[in-house]
Amino acid sequence: MKVYNFSPGPAKLDTSIISKSQEAMFNFQNTGLSILEIGHRSKEFEKLMNSLQENIRNIFNVPTNYFTLFLQGGATFQNTFIANNFDIREKDLGCLVTGTWGKNTFDDFSKIRETKLIELSQDEIENFVENSDDFKNVDYLHLTSNETINGVQLREFNKINHDSLLIDMSSDIGSYTFEWDNIAYIYAGAQKNMGIPGVSICIGDEKHLNSEGNSKYLNIGQLVEKKSLLNTPPTFSIYVLKLVTDWMIEMGGIEYFEEKSVSQSSRVYKQLESYKNFLNLPVCDYSKSRSNIIFKFKDNDLEKKFLHEAGEKGILGLNGHRSEGGIRISLYNSITDEMVDYLSEFIEQFFTNNGR
Repeated sequence: MKVYNFSPGPAKLDTSIISKSQEAMFNFQNTGLSILEIGHRSKEFEKLMNSLQENIRNIFNVPTNYFTLFLQGGATFQNTFIANNFDIREKDLGCLVTGTWGKNTFDDFSKIRETKLIELSQDEIENFVENSDDFKNVDYLHLTSNETINGVQLREFNKINHDSLLIDMSSDIGSYTFEWDNIAYIYAGAQKNMGIPGVSICIGDEKHLNSEGNSKYLNIGQLVEKKSLLNTPPTFSIYVLKLVTDWMIEMGGIEYFEEKSVSQSSRVYKQLESYKNFLNLPVCDYSKSRSNIIFKFKDNDLEKKFLHEAGEKGILGLNGHRSEGGIRISLYNSITDEMVDYLSEFIEQFFTNNGR
């Protein structure tokens, strides 16, 4: 049976990336070595890192005064990393919380230094972003662009009237364009849109590099100086990230993936709205996520049946997060139109057979 993977992460990879990774496991670029064995200070890996840097800069149109890093520890490590860098100890830090992961970040920040909490329900986001000046008294403002558990997303960062944003983009990086004018730093675990677990993409303005006195792996200045090679990096995860960036460029760049994201998510939301007598779609139009579509059945038994029958049809990864339940459809960059067609046909048939 063919499998259709809508998992929230680690997420589906394009088959071409899996194939190339398999080849490299046996012989990386005719070196006679597996990519799993390659030395991180070898000329081959140096070339790979340079190509990856170039790809990242091209895909995201990164300004020349911004650095790029490829670190271990995932987005959760960044909760400690950020709170010990950017001169934050001498400046005011705020955390805009719109869901579970943003709240986790705030909790971690608060254990290291004083942090202002700005917590919003999804109904409050539009008015806050468009009108509020509640965050102007903080020097840095952290936010999570896409809350995978809650299905809430912020994309238009230039509308936020703050000049030093710190953004966790772990679950939607590479799915839309954005401007850098008011962004100090972004970071993302690769395992949603851009690869596999083990490496985080970090891009930031060089003027925020000060981190004197920090231990080595918390010292952003040293990490940038050593070009992500302060210690042994996650070489295989970096290699897969390089393959994903090659693939993204070949497909048409970030503009292609943004268009696909808009098209696929709009289609799914429209279909679900037609079954609103059966479903609760909790997120308002302004802040609903294109990457993670969440909903619940009004009848729990029908929801269980939906998940069971989806699994029988080879549709995997639709369970909502364990803390929330319900259904979650993750539409990351590797999700094809064919997959959305198959899912849509299943949804239509399910409701036809269950009394729509």
